[in-house]
Amino acid sequence: MIRAGALALLLAGPVAADDLCPAAWEKVATTLSAFGAASGKVRQEGDWCLVQGMVLDLGGQYQPDWHVDRLRFRGSAVTWLVDGSSAPEGLEIAVEGLRLVVQTGSAQFDWLYAAQARANMINAEASLSWDPKAKVLRLESLGIDFPGDNQIDLSAALTGVDLSSTGAMQMSTTSFALTEADLKVTTHGLFEGYLLIPLGSAFLPDEGDMAAAVDAIRTELIAAVVNLPGSSFSDASKDGLLALIMQLPNPAGEVTMSLRAAPGIGPARVAGYALVGVPQSVAEAAPLLKGVTVDVGWDHTDAP
Repeated sequence: MIRAGALALLLAGPVAADDLCPAAWEKVATTLSAFGAASGKVRQEGDWCLVQGMVLDLGGQYQPDWHVDRLRFRGSAVTWLVDGSSAPEGLEIAVEGLRLVVQTGSAQFDWLYAAQARANMINAEASLSWDPKAKVLRLESLGIDFPGDNQIDLSAALTGVDLSSTGAMQMSTTSFALTEADLKVTTHGLFEGYLLIPLGSAFLPDEGDMAAAVDAIRTELIAAVVNLPGSSFSDASKDGLLALIMQLPNPAGEVTMSLRAAPGIGPARVAGYALVGVPQSVAEAAPLLKGVTVDVGWDHTDAP
């Protein structure tokens, strides 16, 4: 994690302080151009690069544009991104006032939707670090604060990651492995707001008895959980998953998951399925879970 003032030391390199943030933002905007046009006013604020009034315009009618009041970032990875003069050993990102705004082509509705979106703003913070000797990339923390009592917190570690050069990074795409991850999700409407519609559209029939269809899906999920290997999922973890499934489609509470994998889960482990296809049962997926332990907890709580 980059401490306050670290970026100021890094600015003694080839890129001047006044030029670093605009140059970094230009790189980021160029990368985002694959999705849409990115704009915003960039300046330096202490040891942070600050982009105010950022907009990612996805183009097309009814495509939601991404609006961010303040995007801040700092760390050695910023200098590395601009001129490669430092190792990308750390990066912090903070997002304030993220919301999705639909463009309809109607001035009236565009204004109304933009005003409405301000009641549903999202804030997020992330911190990453890379150990060049151990070749370990860590997501030290990712916190996403949604409207209401809804939150996602995640940390993880990837081994076999080499960011020392472009060629090394390309090699890392086949050598990396996830060895640990810790996730906590607080949902009081989060599931319904972001996952219910896409999941329902994918798995529910277009017509017929929806309640019966949901019950059938729930029965399949219960059977899958019951058949999970005990070497990877304890009885307590299965109980937590089953309790969560029984509350769908309106879960309210906190789910936690802790994953540990030796030697790790990555391309090398899943490569064999590229030939035989995606596992169709828990038994077929057993090799993926060798050396993997997953602890799951579910705590039902009503919204405050």
